[in-house]
Amino acid sequence: MTTSRVAIIGAGVIGLSWAELFRERGWEVAIYDVSPDAIPTDRGFEIAGSIADAVRGATLVQENGPERLEIKRSLLADIAAAASEDTIIASSTSSLLPSLLAEGNERAEQILVGHPYNPPQIMPLVEIVPGPDTRADLVQAAERIYRDIGKVPVALQREVPGFVGNRVQKAVLDEAMWLVANGVVDARDFDVIFQESLGLRWASIGVFEASHLGGGPAGLRHIIEHVGAALDAIELHRPELTPAAREALVQQVESTYGIADTYPERAGRRDRITRAVRATVGSEQRRPVLYALDVLGGSVNRIDPRSGDTVPLVSGLREAPDGIAVDTSAGAVTFTCMGQPDGAAATGEEPEFTTRNGSVQRIPLTGGEPEVIVDRGSFVTGKQLAADPATGRLYWSDREGRGIYRAEADGSGLTQLVDTRGSGPSEVEEWCVGIAVDAAAGHLYWTQKGNADVGQGRIMRAGIEIPEGERAATRRDIETLWHDLPEPIDLELDLSAGMLYWTDRGAGPDGNTLNRAPIPAAGEPGTTPTVLSRGYREAIGLALDTIHHVAYVSDLSGVIREVQLGTGVERVVTTLPGAATGLALSWE
Repeated sequence: MTTSRVAIIGAGVIGLSWAELFRERGWEVAIYDVSPDAIPTDRGFEIAGSIADAVRGATLVQENGPERLEIKRSLLADIAAAASEDTIIASSTSSLLPSLLAEGNERAEQILVGHPYNPPQIMPLVEIVPGPDTRADLVQAAERIYRDIGKVPVALQREVPGFVGNRVQKAVLDEAMWLVANGVVDARDFDVIFQESLGLRWASIGVFEASHLGGGPAGLRHIIEHVGAALDAIELHRPELTPAAREALVQQVESTYGIADTYPERAGRRDRITRAVRATVGSEQRRPVLYALDVLGGSVNRIDPRSGDTVPLVSGLREAPDGIAVDTSAGAVTFTCMGQPDGAAATGEEPEFTTRNGSVQRIPLTGGEPEVIVDRGSFVTGKQLAADPATGRLYWSDREGRGIYRAEADGSGLTQLVDTRGSGPSEVEEWCVGIAVDAAAGHLYWTQKGNADVGQGRIMRAGIEIPEGERAATRRDIETLWHDLPEPIDLELDLSAGMLYWTDRGAGPDGNTLNRAPIPAAGEPGTTPTVLSRGYREAIGLALDTIHHVAYVSDLSGVIREVQLGTGVERVVTTLPGAATGLALSWE
């Protein structure tokens, strides 16, 4: 794939921080500034001789000119003249409305605000502010780009002066200046109060969540009903500073924190603390991203599980994608393909997949043409795919081929670990479908579905390595954990809780369900599973979010549900146009 190109217009503090961030994420970075000497020559940036040279071929233009409307309008006019019809034109402005920036611009529909917090390399948030004419698809594209370079983008529903963060910041700063100017507290003590209370809390949770928790089990409702009147009685202020009062305030802050001469070391300290806080808080604040396959539509889709917004990363695949795994460190989505079916399916039935043409393929997280990493014909029918996060190794089931396979993250080292042919009363009872891996304990788990709706399903376990002196077809360490299940399909492990989850597409009442049971001890059979959710139309894919205690389940009607594991409350996240199969969850 060709490298994505970003144009950075303006090489000040913000512009260069943007440039470094894009460069770190593998983008081609072109920078234009009226003072070319301001652009570092040792970073691999392209130093453009004009705005047109920088913008040409860019997917995104990030404008970082002075915060003056007439200058920004002039820059945006030059950018628009060189941009393509799908170029995202983003301004880093912290105060100017996109409608004002785009006024009179022939590409107003492509202009939006991409407001970072300084420095963009460290501060995660980008406020995306569309103007009245901004195209919705470009807002979504900007969200994807910022997210892919490690930012946390939030698109506002409409423009408002100051956007959101600056409005809140102004409200706090106004009250802080009034309190200091009126002798209630000095600047240092105000900061101590803020740092050791609200600052700590707001670094980990937001204003609404903090208030909701502050109200105890009854939450925000309790705050409003029982404390609301007292809070409403507090009169907030905007400071009316005389020149003398303003000078006194500034001098107090300068004497406390230093002046321009100490700026570099103070900024460095700020950034070190910010990185440390972000690293600590970030693991708890990561947001789930769902990836889903549509076997009929032949698509790999990225889904925001909160909103249901769905973006196809690739579509039109004709080899029946079924199992999926995501490796964010490698920037890849990997999936198995069942291959081309033998022929058309009878009404209400699946087509047959007996031809040996299964494969493993992958695409970048941002989408693109698939790369085949395990050759077509290396196995018969690729089903659920699991990855060992420590090594990147891939494990998958081969349904009609009746086996379990492993390969390295790049597809090399293909190894058959289990061969079930000849092990069951019938061929269908030997079909392997779901798979899960406990690499730390050295265990493989997989399902064998049996004939449809007749209760022949099993869940099996074996060592992750073939015992010495044995082969995939003769290994004697295979345990049957559950038997006589309706038709178990995909598996997921929650190792911290010692639980195994699976979907079942068999006949009711126990089929077309989401199930959970404790992971059996060595040599012990599985106990009766708990049914967590019912009523699916051929339940297939499964992904666990153990942080938020929810599961995502897909079925062949295309519906993807979220199930609260504690309460059983369900909601439909989205519905794919075809038939939803494999699911995988990642975090950002």
